Amino acid sequence: MIKEMRDSKQMLTLGSILSLFVFGLFDSLKGSTISALLGELKFSYSLGGVIVMGQYAGYFAATFLAGRMLDHFGHKMTLIFAGACMLAGVMGYAASSALFLLLSSICFIGMGLGTLELSGSNIITVYYPEKKGRYLNILTAVAGIGAILSPMIVSILFRRGLSWRMVYSSGIVVLLPVTVYFTLIKSHVAHRNKEAGNVVKETIEKNTLAPLFRSDFLLMYTANFLYMAAEMGIVTWIVEFYRKEGTSLSENSTGFLTLFYIGMTLGRLIGSVFVDRLGRRDSMLYASAAAFACILAGIFGPSACRGFVAVSGVFCSVIFPTATAVISGFPEGDSGRIQGFYFACGGLGGMFGPWMMGIISDCLGIKWGMVLGSVFLAGISGLCFKICEAAGMK
Repeated sequence: MIKEMRDSKQMLTLGSILSLFVFGLFDSLKGSTISALLGELKFSYSLGGVIVMGQYAGYFAATFLAGRMLDHFGHKMTLIFAGACMLAGVMGYAASSALFLLLSSICFIGMGLGTLELSGSNIITVYYPEKKGRYLNILTAVAGIGAILSPMIVSILFRRGLSWRMVYSSGIVVLLPVTVYFTLIKSHVAHRNKEAGNVVKETIEKNTLAPLFRSDFLLMYTANFLYMAAEMGIVTWIVEFYRKEGTSLSENSTGFLTLFYIGMTLGRLIGSVFVDRLGRRDSMLYASAAAFACILAGIFGPSACRGFVAVSGVFCSVIFPTATAVISGFPEGDSGRIQGFYFACGGLGGMFGPWMMGIISDCLGIKWGMVLGSVFLAGISGLCFKICEAAGMK
């Protein structure tokens, strides 16, 4: 029995690593191929925006569905579901030309991505509770590696004459073996005392909704909304910012997006060493404050500091995985459902953050749109003190 549990833990740990790598690889794929898709199908930018929103809609739906699946069916079945969604979505997306079919397919991709991210993170919080802050930072760094590799691979394939459809189709080479691996995981089901089982289940069912709206959970939901609004807003508008405001840096504006992702990956690897030692709440506080300062320095500082906006990725990097470790430390109710709601709030931030920053940019200029991203980060710093009050954390 002990050996079976150990084997299950090891296989699920590798499964979580594969989940986040695939997440990073395919999450950034849409941005690398959308221009080619619009050019081939003669779609407008607005239709392209609708297609991208379809992926976020699928992600948002997955955060609720996957949370329930984790609590009722376990990690193995949820990972298999994610792999099946990804395979169906990628094959459908690569073969579609009609807008409805493209939307349906990319919605499946988004559902698979959301399920992979939630499942992979939940495995770490369940099996490594004492080191989850460190390991979640490492795990999200793996996603960052996938996000860095994706545009590089797409560039190589495009130079060889492959279409965007072939690029997506080639993703099956990664997805298929990963999904097969998920089916081979030895999923150990914990033994439950039969007499107490019904009592435990009944207690959980009665208390499931209560912690979802408790003050400390609401604070963490808000923090995740603000973080995703900031990150997605920055990566959406950073290239345009450097084109308009970067003066001498404008020729290399796209390179700053890559620099931001590299900073995110390195920051999470470095953060994995100190986040648990420094304290999760303090790590969030200092990281969000430093990212806020970097962005403002890059916007309003001398021209030599313009690159600080991209460097802010180093500090942004530790906020999300550390916040995930914080909320998983509130052990009440069904952990999968609670984390699902938490990820859902992040999905909303990812949808509304870039939109709000775009409105500000239209009205006041791209510089002030980026300032709004720093305001989101400042909001996280302020929430950290409330999180400490509500949860008694350090």
